[in-house]
Parts: sequence; structure tokens; C-alpha cells
Amino acid sequence: MLIGKVAVTEIQNLLNKYGESLLERNIRRYLGLQKNRVNLGIQETLLDSNKSSNFYFYNNGITMTCNKFSYNALQQSDYKVEIDNLQIINGGQTCMIIQETLSRQQSLFPQWDNTYVLLRLYELNETNEDLVNEITYATNTQNPVDFSDLRSNDKIQQKLEIAIKDLDYEYKRKRDDNKSNSNKIIPSKIAAKAILSIWRKKPHQVKFREKEVFGQFYDEIFTNDLNASQLIIAVLIYRIIENKRQQETASLFLPYASQFLAMLVGEELLKQEDISLNELNHTNFAKVKLSLEQTENKLYLLAINRLKKAIQEVYGNYTKISQQRLSGLFRRGELLEFM
Repeated sequence: MLIGKVAVTEIQNLLNKYGESLLERNIRRYLGLQKNRVNLGIQETLLDSNKSSNFYFYNNGITMTCNKFSYNALQQSDYKVEIDNLQIINGGQTCMIIQETLSRQQSLFPQWDNTYVLLRLYELNETNEDLVNEITYATNTQNPVDFSDLRSNDKIQQKLEIAIKDLDYEYKRKRDDNKSNSNKIIPSKIAAKAILSIWRKKPHQVKFREKEVFGQFYDEIFTNDLNASQLIIAVLIYRIIENKRQQETASLFLPYASQFLAMLVGEELLKQEDISLNELNHTNFAKVKLSLEQTENKLYLLAINRLKKAIQEVYGNYTKISQQRLSGLFRRGELLEFM
């Protein structure tokens, strides 16, 4: 392991030469500056002539891994290190801000002659993947990290990204600053909530334990037999129900019930197509998707009627139930026994 400081201008040179391929093992893509307090603070320090010389002390630094490094120990200063397969696993935000800021502010270059950032470099070959992941998790603390960040490089996430692309959708397994509203883009968090609600039949857990979808429920959601077709169909159902929820204001229970309705629509869709979940795959994806689009209103009404019947079995006339009791009914998940 090497620990030392490196000039910010050298970080810029690295990224200019190798681009974002250096960040492939980083758990997040660049989050940008807009509405990101931490990233804005890093840039402000770089641009402040009174603070930039102390950047080394203000910043958490950068952690890199490589398969192998070598250097001449007799060098007195400005060590030249030969590195094989360099990757940034922590500090990607800092690196991208350095590159962006230095590239746009060429006139300030003399100011950065003495601006350095802490660097930790670990020599870890490909057989140490588990250790690399543990270092990644332990060192990512500067920008808030949630469980979805930590899981973004899991093999199943990478496999789904490739398979979903083959079906003409884009799976966002890493957070970034792209705010596209395209229906073709599927963020991993939305996928996780949709799958847990619909195919894993735990809608109450999604509504009230959302933060655990990439924590406690991760292995239950992202099983080895989960395929791209199942994921996309679940997300399409989830989005249909969310749209209905936003449009309908008359229903007393709909604000609490969208995940339950999504689950029921999923059940009705499979029944309509006369297939099991395991039979939903790339061979019938287009047919099932078209069927969902053409019959979404019918499926939604079937789900609404099933849900109303279940509520009536528990409480009788649900219109006379207080909002607090109605919310508790969905939170506890006891309705599942009546569906």
C-alpha cells in the first residue's frame, strides 16, 4: 500500500487520459454540482485562493486499487509509479470535480501548483475482489451512501443491466445526475420496490420499510432466477398504479394501497396470460407487455374490486373507518390473508 499526496493537476491528467473508465469500480457515477452540497463545497475550496493550498486537509482523499505497482525507492521526491489496471473506488466525486473545475478555469492554474489531495493506493489483484468491496464500503463516507450504492456493482446488478438493454430499456444500477424522464429508463430503486411489491408479495414492506429494499430484502428481491422481463413488467405495473393513484382523489384507501394494487394487477396479468412467473421471460416479454398496455384499465378494476372485498372482510364498510385505522391495516399487511 502507498499513502501520500498527489497534485490535483495530476488527477486531472489521469481523467483526461483514461476518462470515466477509471471509475468503473466506484459505487456511484458523478452526482454533479446541482443541489449537491458536498460537491459544491469541494469546488468552492478549489476556487478559493486562500483555501486551495490546504485542500489536502479539507478533503477525505481518494482511494485507488491496482493489480500491481512498482517504483524506484531511491527517488527523493515526485515519485514515478508504474501502475497496472488502476481503479478509483472512493473519491470519484472529488476526482470529477477536480477535472471539471480545472478544465473550465484554465486561468487559475498557477493557484493549483501547490494544491494536493490525499491518495491511498492498494495493490490488490483480481483474486481479492471481496477485500476490494470491503474497502469500498468502508471508505465511502463523504457523500451520503445508501444500500443501493453499495450494491450497485453486484454481479446480478451488472447482469440485469446487460439483459435489460437487450429489451430496449436502460437499467440505472448507479446513481448519477441524469434526471431524464424517459419511460425507457429504470432506476434500480424503483425496480426493487416493484419486485418486492408484485412478485415477492410484500407490498406492506415497500410502503413502510422502503429503505430496506437494498438492505434486509435485497437477497429476496434480486434472486438468481430474476430475469430482465420480470423486472421490466413489474416496473411497468408499478408505474401504471402510481399514475392511477395520482389521478384518482375519491378513494379513501388508495393513498395507502398502491403497492397492494400493483401486486394484484401482477397476479391478474399472469392469470390472463395463463403463465407462471417463472415462465415470464424474453420469449414472451413483448406479448405480455402488449397485453398489459391494452388491458391495464380492466386489470386495475379487477384489482380494486379484490382489494375492496378484502377490506370489507376485515372491517365491513371501509368508508366508516378512520384514516389512522385504514393506514394501520395496510401497514401490518394483514390484508394479504384475505386476498
